[in-house]
Amino acid sequence: MALTQPLQIFDAVPQRARPISRNNVIPFRAPRVLLPVTLPGRTEAASRELLRTLLYSPLGVYVVRTEIVRGNVLVHFDIAPDDLDCTMHTLIATLPEAIIGQLRRRGASAEVR
Repeated sequence: MALTQPLQIFDAVPQRARPISRNNVIPFRAPRVLLPVTLPGRTEAASRELLRTLLYSPLGVYVVRTEIVRGNVLVHFDIAPDDLDCTMHTLIATLPEAIIGQLRRRGASAEVR
């Protein structure tokens, strides 16, 4: 027993749709926060290894700035507040020696040097 299906014929010329005007939609950017983290390293090689570990972890996508100062690696994460819990757990699991700084709103980046 064969099932019959209707044959649909499509035009060779695509139909042009009218552009939809959406003037009532205002795109809001999701609020972001900066999370400074210090990775203490005893030597320059150890600092670079900690940074490499961080950048190749899932947290590497959040890193917006890195700096090596006196053997320590200063890292700034740009994250959404909704991702904060997961980010903290992953950071502690990946690099337990990390020193976590104070959260700042992304607009307050002038305070971050």
